[in-house]
Amino acid sequence: MMSFTRIGDAGRRGLFHLSLSPLTGEPTFHFALPVDSSGWSPDDYTASLAIRDRVRARGAGIANATTVNVRLCGIGPRQLLHVTLVEADGTSWGATIAPDSGWSVKSIPLDAFRVVKSVKLPEGFPGEWNYWLGPVEGRGGRSDRPRLDMVERLQLSLRRADAGSPAPDDYGVEVESVTLEFRPKR
Repeated sequence: MMSFTRIGDAGRRGLFHLSLSPLTGEPTFHFALPVDSSGWSPDDYTASLAIRDRVRARGAGIANATTVNVRLCGIGPRQLLHVTLVEADGTSWGATIAPDSGWSVKSIPLDAFRVVKSVKLPEGFPGEWNYWLGPVEGRGGRSDRPRLDMVERLQLSLRRADAGSPAPDDYGVEVESVTLEFRPKR
């Protein structure tokens, strides 16, 4: 159900693995920046999950969401995870979180999300043509906010520029959940 950045012409599947959280027993998604033996890694490595049906199932109540909560831990110190919500028109809203080395919940208020480029996955072949997707003209102004009822994809991204010079499986995250928090009912 997920699409990943292609790693070279032969790497068409995502590099990740699933395990169980030692604290809760829930499934976790181990997502690391691919690094080969020469130290090469892609500029961007993104996992993209279609969530449109889950968003639509909330109906009008989706408008009461206030925060995105990510339960995760960093694989090592000084990790950054880019979290992006991609709307149907391609406009994307992102925020960056720095996970702890232990399991914790990082909360991102929806007001903290800013217009960012997202990744068009599955990726075109060959190379990286048509990889980045920018906002639709007229979107992203000062008063513009994420339109949660239009969100189709959740993207989690790791970037080489954030990583320094990592070794294989040295830079990334383990994610247990990504959830929305809602305004309390009155």
